[in-house]
Amino acid sequence: MKRLLKLKNLGPIKDCEIAVDDFTVLTGPQASGKSTIARAIYFFRTLKEDIFDQVTHQPSEDEYENNIHRSVEKKLRSKFLRIFGSTWSMSKDMSMEYFYAPHVKIRAFLEPNRNYSYRNFVSFELDEKIRDFLCRYENHEYIWEQDKARQELRREIDELFQDEYETVYIPAGRSLITVLTDRLAGIMDADDRTLDYCMRSYIRLTLNKRAEFKEGVSGLLDEKLHMTQAKIDHDKLDLLLSIMDRVLQGRYSYQMGEERLNLKNHKYVKINFASSGQQEVVWVFNLLYYYLLERSRIFLIIEEPEAHLYPDAQKAITEALGLFGHERNQVFMTTHSPYILGELNNLLFANTIPEAWSDRLPMPKLELLPGLHTSVKHVKDGYVKEGIQDGFIQNELIDGASDEINDEMQELMELSVKWDENE
Repeated sequence: MKRLLKLKNLGPIKDCEIAVDDFTVLTGPQASGKSTIARAIYFFRTLKEDIFDQVTHQPSEDEYENNIHRSVEKKLRSKFLRIFGSTWSMSKDMSMEYFYAPHVKIRAFLEPNRNYSYRNFVSFELDEKIRDFLCRYENHEYIWEQDKARQELRREIDELFQDEYETVYIPAGRSLITVLTDRLAGIMDADDRTLDYCMRSYIRLTLNKRAEFKEGVSGLLDEKLHMTQAKIDHDKLDLLLSIMDRVLQGRYSYQMGEERLNLKNHKYVKINFASSGQQEVVWVFNLLYYYLLERSRIFLIIEEPEAHLYPDAQKAITEALGLFGHERNQVFMTTHSPYILGELNNLLFANTIPEAWSDRLPMPKLELLPGLHTSVKHVKDGYVKEGIQDGFIQNELIDGASDEINDEMQELMELSVKWDENE
């Protein structure tokens, strides 16, 4: 089922309504609002975790008692401010609304602060099903030290929102975090609000996962093979590994407190001394591999996967994301890259080739996008427009800049010819 997001006067977005598909792509100029939309979806999709944390929270002696509905609202207000910044300068009719399922939705909006009329105050409207769920756990006996009880609570929350996916956000600017690898723990320990909520969540995720990569992806696979009975999708993992090798030109590992990129001939380079492109994608690949190995169901939000990558590497990362979103997972991507849009178009077009000729495709079938469940949107001037026409990404979105450059060159050549003729 498609989720629906509605935004009004949030950042550069004036008014938009966007259905979140299995594979959704946003493109458009800088500062057009792509990140605003991505962050709004992250805000709403992580409501499941907010409710789980609040229900299982045991107040300390330093906290006063509060009803659970009000506690969740305070938690959401804090998260909103840390993702979107102060509400003081926001339009008074700003609103956000997300539809998880029929009759399961949440709305965020601004209203005047009762104590300070010049300030805007963000409030939330939860629908009846969410309110009823919270009321069930008001003054509930504390049983959450039991794993079985916590698992059952997660199952109930997933059922409420009709959403079995874990949301993972990979933000833009991630190469800086890779450069600061040795200082990340200290950064996270400090109450530093200069890092926004999404970036802190990404850092926390990579810090928690990197110890599992002490022997790299091969070590992850060996441990799964020799210590569990879990099914493994070898075809997908082998294909992803071949794409990783093409781009990274090495294998990641975390050894002796160092993040390394292991090269041929037993040499390695510390990740903060690797190329900017390698720094950008190393943890993208690590996370894709980890979640494919675990057979998790992930809703992946990724900003600008093309950052710092040569065109052939941009094509490769697009193949990897197509592979990741092929069956079990969902992908929400923002991009400026015509190379990525061009490859996405190829992965869409390949669906039209008859099954009898599928073995002749120039790409593995595992990379193909879900043709009926792929959306491409163009964000510009505060609005969102459809980017797919007749089943394919509109050509002007892919080649718009190239057309302008070619037109300029044509004008220059014509001027040159006229000059020569006048001489």
